[in-house]
Amino acid sequence: MMKRSSTRTRRTALLGSTTALVLLMLTACGSTTTTPRGSDMDPSTAKKSIVDLVERSTAAVGGDWKVYRGPAVEPCGQDVEDRVRYVYIVEREGSATGLQRDVDAVRAVWKDAGMDVVDTATAGGDTRAGIRGTGDPVTSIGFDAKPDRYSMSGVSVCASGNASELRDEEFSDQG
Repeated sequence: MMKRSSTRTRRTALLGSTTALVLLMLTACGSTTTTPRGSDMDPSTAKKSIVDLVERSTAAVGGDWKVYRGPAVEPCGQDVEDRVRYVYIVEREGSATGLQRDVDAVRAVWKDAGMDVVDTATAGGDTRAGIRGTGDPVTSIGFDAKPDRYSMSGVSVCASGNASELRDEEFSDQG
């Protein structure tokens, strides 16, 4: 019986990460804060912006964060071959105490960066379990603080470039 509960917990955690990523992608697709189509932003600048913000945010919370995905380059939308964005997701074990303190610490980092920040609630209740941020230096970023797991998911602004070519360059640099 214990094994079933453990499997359910892992499925719930994976579902939460997937849900957060889908919400961020939807926010990113509909956002007006992405760089205009004619922008000359360098892909490395877009990548650095999301990595830097996630790292500053996780440092404000502390703990041992692990990369779940990224920073991964992808097209900036369906059938868009000349624009890219980076997705970066990290997670760590949660905290049974201090959830609001950790959310407030991340909120301060994002507000300091000039972002718009909104609270998110879970299970339809008033318990604040996370925040979402939008605006420069990223398209969107989210922090979900739950007693069993914390996750932070970010999407960079769009930059000029081809996702396939950039992936090929990254792999050739690693080899």
